[in-house]
Amino acid sequence: MGDSILKLIKPADVITLVNALLGFASIIMTIRGETESALVLILIAVIADGADGAVARYSGTGVLGANLDSLSDVISFGVAPAALAFVFLINLGFLAWIFSGLFLVCGILRLARFNAAGKKDGFEGIPITAGGLVVALFLLVKEPVPYFDYTFAALLVILSFLMVSTISYPKLNQPVILAPMALVLVFDIVVFYLGYPDMVKKASLLLLLMIFIYVLSPLGRRVYGNQ
Repeated sequence: MGDSILKLIKPADVITLVNALLGFASIIMTIRGETESALVLILIAVIADGADGAVARYSGTGVLGANLDSLSDVISFGVAPAALAFVFLINLGFLAWIFSGLFLVCGILRLARFNAAGKKDGFEGIPITAGGLVVALFLLVKEPVPYFDYTFAALLVILSFLMVSTISYPKLNQPVILAPMALVLVFDIVVFYLGYPDMVKKASLLLLLMIFIYVLSPLGRRVYGNQ
């Protein structure tokens, strides 16, 4: 007989399950109408998603690791952002289903392709974590955005395309890049719970700009690589 499921779970898997629970909590907050809390829970899930990889490198991975990680990511960075997208685009009627559903489907396809291809040095298409993070950050700073519904819908289409594209993206594993992003992310979460909405918008905007630099990085490599 096979091993008990509890014996197969490694420390990194526990953090991965926390990631899934954070995504589930975000969905619950969305249902309750507490959308800002739902958005911040996605930010916390990003930290959990990064932490499980760090723990896995030191404590090792089990047989559940890769698949468990993808299943959790679907919840936290696929379903949770899609549910929020639907709520924020509800004024578009049936199109809200189309745009939010497109993001979710492309996120699932992105993860399925990643699992089928196996581990690589980089990514093919932007990771679903980055896609979900962009959605959360954009919604946290939505007030200054002109024509919000259409701008957000266009952003969802672009993110969906990028997730299923064959564009190569590097893994962000250099401390000099990760540290500033992590600090801003943690700061964003802390000021939200301390009750400083203006600081949340500023920190979210700064982090969103950092992520956009990553999203546009293949274009920069192509331009400068051809010179």
